[in-house]
Amino acid sequence: MLPSKVLQLHDLFTRMPLFLTKKINKVSTYAVWNITETATELARLAGSSAPHKNDKKKCEWLATRLLVMHLASLFEISYAGIAKTTAGKPFLIGHAANISITHSFPMAAAMIHLDAPCGIDIESPRNQLIKIQSKILHLSEYQHKNDAFNLCKIWVVKEVLIKICGQTQLSFKNELKTELIDDHQTLGHIMSTEINEQYRINIVPILNYLLAYSL
Repeated sequence: MLPSKVLQLHDLFTRMPLFLTKKINKVSTYAVWNITETATELARLAGSSAPHKNDKKKCEWLATRLLVMHLASLFEISYAGIAKTTAGKPFLIGHAANISITHSFPMAAAMIHLDAPCGIDIESPRNQLIKIQSKILHLSEYQHKNDAFNLCKIWVVKEVLIKICGQTQLSFKNELKTELIDDHQTLGHIMSTEINEQYRINIVPILNYLLAYSL
């Protein structure tokens, strides 16, 4: 039997105007939340407070924990909380399933994968990305220069790659590369001295945001 808090959470998500749970395959699922609740409401639902003073950051922190709690319950995993590695990669306390979280207020998202490291990221296309594109673009990606929409695709895919391997020091410009296959599929390459890997990553639009997640 599911704990009452999880049942309450499922009921809330069922009634929300924008809440999406998407099964990727039999071992992986993601969920997205458009936060309209207050930090106080979320803290009451989570049964805990957030370690932040800013209300938006409180909401993001609490929403991602509630999302992971929801996803864990779908795989009948008892949720005991989230901790982080020394590199800042989140993991489930007491269970080997892999998780990833992301937020860009008012949006929050999380994913779970039973067997492999995973990554998820959400962001909105914005002109600020054009201002920093010289730090984002690999030489092979310069055809997307000054295109905020494709820059956002590249950004979220590279964030997913960083979250998969848990190495935040990787250079967006020199050690990460994307290949946009079509509007929704991308190949992401990690090309550091320690890692040479390729991952397939999906991109989906949600409201005015782009969500990327690993397969």
